[in-house]
Amino acid sequence: MASAVSWGAGDFYGGYASKKASVLMVVAVSQSLGLVLLLSLGILSGEKPPTTSDIYWSAAAGFFSGLGITLYYAALSRGSMGLAAPVTGVLTAAVPAVAGTFLEGVPSPLQAIGFLLAFLSIFLVTGNKADRLDVKRQLVPAAAAGLGFGLFLVTIGQVSPGHYYYPLVVSRLVTVSMVLAASLAKGHTSLSNSRLTTAAAGIFDTGGSFFYLLARQQGRLDEAGVLSSLYPVSTVLLAKTILGEKLGKQRTAGIICAAAATTLIQTANI
Repeated sequence: MASAVSWGAGDFYGGYASKKASVLMVVAVSQSLGLVLLLSLGILSGEKPPTTSDIYWSAAAGFFSGLGITLYYAALSRGSMGLAAPVTGVLTAAVPAVAGTFLEGVPSPLQAIGFLLAFLSIFLVTGNKADRLDVKRQLVPAAAAGLGFGLFLVTIGQVSPGHYYYPLVVSRLVTVSMVLAASLAKGHTSLSNSRLTTAAAGIFDTGGSFFYLLARQQGRLDEAGVLSSLYPVSTVLLAKTILGEKLGKQRTAGIICAAAATTLIQTANI
């Protein structure tokens, strides 16, 4: 859940920054900040270098992460955060849920019910009728972002147990290289007045990645992936608190579903 809270905050600040500056530049700078932070922590912790297999998995994860973040921030910057979040969130959760079933077997009945409640929560907590007016501009990038995020969760989740910082460093190197090249190619080099929000996006996104990898190495892929995918709850609550977006009965019901889903999934492990 720490991953969901942190990623949700990162997506909020990243989307907010993208309203005032280039999406590509926001992603490049925020991911670069995360790269420096992770590398510093890796050195200070004395973590062993990643294996060759870990490097391959991490590089693939960086590719999918770069696509996902860029497309998601683009979707968030094109209108209300309430349409992009549910589409992206549900697909993000679905990919590791399906992969986990194939790789680790069918989840327990309680976990399965929890997963379904989590999917429902993601949809309810971030959607309303007004948001759907922007579907043509937001749906495609939001859906593609969800697939990218989901594949990131699957690939980074394959690294060796006990390796946290350096696999994420490799992942970030790939992401930053991709996005920075695209940003420079389009001539996007300024953050305007979005420096603080971009920095916040980088810090929270880094925290989300670390907490997810920690959870993944202590449990099932589908469990860690689905719980981490509840990040839209955090995004929407921040949008309500800071931007004044309404919560309403539907979103309140979604938050309740998220709490129930978390309880069921965790109870299944006792």
